[in-house]
Amino acid sequence: MSQESETVLRNALDVVDRSRRRTIAAVVMLFIIIVVGLASLMATAAARTGGNAVQTKILFASTASQMVFITLCTVAVALYITHMTKAILRAIELTSKEPPK
Repeated sequence: MSQESETVLRNALDVVDRSRRRTIAAVVMLFIIIVVGLASLMATAAARTGGNAVQTKILFASTASQMVFITLCTVAVALYITHMTKAILRAIELTSKEPPK
C-alpha cells in the first residue's frame, strides 16, 4: 500500500473518531441542558399551582427516564455507525494492499 493512501486512510479514521467524540459530547450536553430546563419548569409550575409534590416528582421521574432511554439509544446508534465506518475503511485498506510476492 502506498504511503499516500495509508495517510488518507489514517486521516479518515481520525475524522471518524473525532466525529464520534463530538457527537457523544453534544448528546451529553444536550441531555444536561434539557434536564436542568425541565427541572426548572417543573419547579416553577409546582410553585405557581400549589400542586401535589408527589405528582410533580412522578412526572419528572417519568420524563427523565424517557430522556435517558432516548440518550442511550442515540449514543448506541452513533457508536454503531462509527464501528461500521471503521469496518468499511479497514476493508478498503485490505483490498488495496498488494498481495504478497
